[in-house]
Amino acid sequence: MAHGAEREAEEQRILIHADSRYAAYSMDLDYMWRWEILRDGEFVQEGCSLSLDSAREAVSHVLRFFQRQDEAAAQPGGNSAEIKRLLQTLGTPIPIDDRNETTKNELAQPE
Repeated sequence: MAHGAEREAEEQRILIHADSRYAAYSMDLDYMWRWEILRDGEFVQEGCSLSLDSAREAVSHVLRFFQRQDEAAAQPGGNSAEIKRLLQTLGTPIPIDDRNETTKNELAQPE
């Protein structure tokens, strides 16, 4: 029975955005519009809006944020791993993580 309801919900989804990496769908729940965004076919964000137009606008805002992140990650030094490496070369202390026997709040000097 649940599978039938899921299939029916899937059929009611409206594609409100599609590009090479992102797809967004909205569904009318009578009291709100639920929307979800997929990146490379995997779920990344969901939300709700009062109308289909406001769902499109909300999705547009979220997608602009994701696209700026994508652009920054493509630039040298624009991703967190590169930033972390640069900070370590400058001698910035980094927090010790759970994998060690030490306290989380203790700071470690880079090696």
